[in-house]
Amino acid sequence: MTEHIGTRYYVFPKTLLGRLVGVLLTATLIVLAFFFLFFFLLIAGVLTSVVLLRLFWRAKQIKPQMPKDALEGEYSVVSHEESDITHKH
Repeated sequence: MTEHIGTRYYVFPKTLLGRLVGVLLTATLIVLAFFFLFFFLLIAGVLTSVVLLRLFWRAKQIKPQMPKDALEGEYSVVSHEESDITHKH
């Protein structure tokens, strides 16, 4: 018994039916690869957005809060001549 050890060569079929099946399989693989890549990138983008939004939300919550005894409001400088306050010395 002899055993053939070597490389197998896959060539495109020579019959019409073989070529038709080969073209259909090739087109199917290309379409499936396109959709796989599209959905993979879509899911990766959504997951990345969710993680970034979660990190942003956490960073916003961790930000130091203003002390409760701090005054908050609008202030303006009034010159001494314009003030109505009379001081008794």
